[in-house]
Amino acid sequence: MTSAEDSLYFFKRLQQLTNKIHATHDIDDIMLDMSAELCELFAGDRLTVYQLSEDKASMVSKVKTGLASFKQLKLPISKQSIAGYAALSGRMLNLLDVYDEAELRRVDPELSFQQGVDRRTGYRTQQMLAAPIIDERGAVQGVLQLINNRKGGPFDALVEEGVQHICDSLAIAMLNSQKTPARERGRFAAMLPETVVPRAQLELAMHSAAARRIDIEDVLLDELAIPPPLVGRALADFFGVPYFMFQVDRRRPPGLLDNFNREYVMQHQWMPLEESRNGLYVLAVDPDQLKASGAVQRVFPHAVPIYCVTTRREFGWMINQFFGAAAPETPPESTIPPPAVVIVPGADPAFDPNATQIQAPALPWPPHSPAAVPAQPAVDQTLIGNAVAHIVQMASQSGISELHITTTQGENGEIRFTVTGALHPRG
Repeated sequence: MTSAEDSLYFFKRLQQLTNKIHATHDIDDIMLDMSAELCELFAGDRLTVYQLSEDKASMVSKVKTGLASFKQLKLPISKQSIAGYAALSGRMLNLLDVYDEAELRRVDPELSFQQGVDRRTGYRTQQMLAAPIIDERGAVQGVLQLINNRKGGPFDALVEEGVQHICDSLAIAMLNSQKTPARERGRFAAMLPETVVPRAQLELAMHSAAARRIDIEDVLLDELAIPPPLVGRALADFFGVPYFMFQVDRRRPPGLLDNFNREYVMQHQWMPLEESRNGLYVLAVDPDQLKASGAVQRVFPHAVPIYCVTTRREFGWMINQFFGAAAPETPPESTIPPPAVVIVPGADPAFDPNATQIQAPALPWPPHSPAAVPAQPAVDQTLIGNAVAHIVQMASQSGISELHITTTQGENGEIRFTVTGALHPRG
């Protein structure tokens, strides 16, 4: 093709991809499914889309690790990384060699490239284009990062122009995603490490939950016996917010819950937990729905909310912890918030946490008999469970494929750890 034909094809394909971005309601889908198409258009080797996180001090992204799995990346907004600097400065950077200290210093004396990822993976980053995603208000929403030009040399002016068009479209999509929650909560299960549950088993569990119209969280906890902290951490990775673990010795936050009652918290699935210099920590079963509802801003108009997530099971335990156990005649499943409660943005204008009757949408309970709900754990059970969950998580991160824990009875009993399999990277 001639240069004119190349340019015509480039802009035609660029328009197709911008249309696709505008038609997509979930930023995760753009991060996970469109990176390959954008890489091909810009002749790059790798592409990452980062979105501003809740704390406004870092950015998050998701990358595929398999057909039904992905992992989350988190990058501080600082001069210690090129993408972080692009967000901090609001400038597009187009570097020929990220290992060239002189080139980095010409941009900013404090700018540096994080070489750790290259060292761990053996990949060699050379060229990099990092462009800030800036919305119509001038606020940075994220960064698009393009690595290694397949044509050699720095990315040319045509690519810079195309990247800017994509960033403009991404800014609109990111603003829209803040207005309407699009993520289906059940998709968090894909964040569980394969060492916790194999992909094939997870896919079967997700299909089974969908067929029986039950929450995948219940299947993970009750049928696969995955500890709540591991499920909670997967939720945190999915929503990009901190995970708040149930602790039996946690005390009711003074003052914050005075205007809340059990019925309201049960139905709306959120409550304030702690106020600090950083802001108001708010616990929710689905942070996306809570943000879209605007309920926190209506109740605490001057607060800076810091959203946290937990499992529905642990949220139910915390309701009992802060508001007392349910009445004896209350069914056990009523102490756990029901799944799939829809909070409509802008609804509930006359917010009244003290109302004794809460008008909520009808909930489609599954036709089968619900599984027995375990009681709130005792102190020693929770401490043991939290300790074991932490050990399992550390073993997973260390590549241990099989870990046996044995104990001996008695006050001075021993705890033995036996590793019978470990995964070692090749090379």
